[in-house]
Amino acid sequence: MVASRARVSSLLEWIAASAAIIAVIAVGSVLVRDLRTVSAVTPVIAHEDAVADPPAAVPTRSVSVPVLLLSDGSQLHVGDTVAEVTNRLGRDAEAAPRAIDRTSSGDRETRFYAQGGQRFAVVLQALAGDGQVRVSAIYLPSSR
Repeated sequence: MVASRARVSSLLEWIAASAAIIAVIAVGSVLVRDLRTVSAVTPVIAHEDAVADPPAAVPTRSVSVPVLLLSDGSQLHVGDTVAEVTNRLGRDAEAAPRAIDRTSSGDRETRFYAQGGQRFAVVLQALAGDGQVRVSAIYLPSSR
């Protein structure tokens, strides 16, 4: 009877030892996996804003710019009001008739200017917020 009790206790010790080894391997593999992978603390949303379609009157392949440096040193910015544009350029700088597009967000007016050898188009529309008509885009014609 002593011999069978020794065999059973020896078998239980081996089972406990193998279970402990398996548990150590499982915990180690989880730790290694966590060390090898990087998880974001804060999810990153990286995408571009949707670009509005240019007005039909703007020539194809024109380039939209946020700021236009004029030959006299003044600047036009997207977001400037109509009064600021008129003060900087004057009415005599308009090179072509104005074009008006009807959009879902309201009327969009395109004015074409030529000043100091530069030709460009300014798109004006009432932007969300204050309701004032402001520059929503500035287009330079492509040189090609």
